[in-house]
Amino acid sequence: MSLIFGNNLYYNLIIFIAISISFTWLVTQSFKVFLKCWIGKKFSFKMFLADGDFPSTHTALVTSSVILVLFLNAYILQLTDLATISAYNSAKDFLIMITLASIVIRDAMGQRHRQDNTNANLKNLKDYVKELGVSKNVITHIDETFQSIDNEAIKRVGHLKHEVYGGLIIGAICALYPIIFFFDRFDWLPFAIILTLLYFVCITAFLKLKPVVIKKVTYRRSRRNLNKEK
Repeated sequence: MSLIFGNNLYYNLIIFIAISISFTWLVTQSFKVFLKCWIGKKFSFKMFLADGDFPSTHTALVTSSVILVLFLNAYILQLTDLATISAYNSAKDFLIMITLASIVIRDAMGQRHRQDNTNANLKNLKDYVKELGVSKNVITHIDETFQSIDNEAIKRVGHLKHEVYGGLIIGAICALYPIIFFFDRFDWLPFAIILTLLYFVCITAFLKLKPVVIKKVTYRRSRRNLNKEK
């Protein structure tokens, strides 16, 4: 490994891990923002912190960490110095824990908090409508509509299959670049560039045929029931 930041191996490994994780997050979120701007024709800085949509940042981070752990394990097998092996193992443990912590904290502060707010707002609205003294049939339809909204709201902060697969692939690609530059594996660079170009070309072509970034909430079930009553 090239000791870029001083002569302390452990310190360099921590910097390597921090840059690797940050790079994966930045690339994935930037690509997500690009797709939203392309399809939705609007931009906001808040998009960089948004959940859901294509590709899955959570999946990308976990996949990138798996690739890095596998690489570090293979690299450790070539070492003989016990102090160096200990530094690599400690850095590897740090990588696993920082990935786990970042995902759990992000979910606690983002998805779960927003879902709680959505549920609270729906309950307040339903209570207010009931106070108006409308008929039971209307209340039933309102309840079903709220249930539909609630179900869709949960899905919106989650991911569809293609979003997970997209995050998995981009996470693996992003893991290659820090390895190439920190461990002087420039023989891997053409392979990484080809994979990157193929990924972006294939995804762009796919989304032109089927714009799947923007998901809409539907209320088909409640509308269907209202039509039957009429």
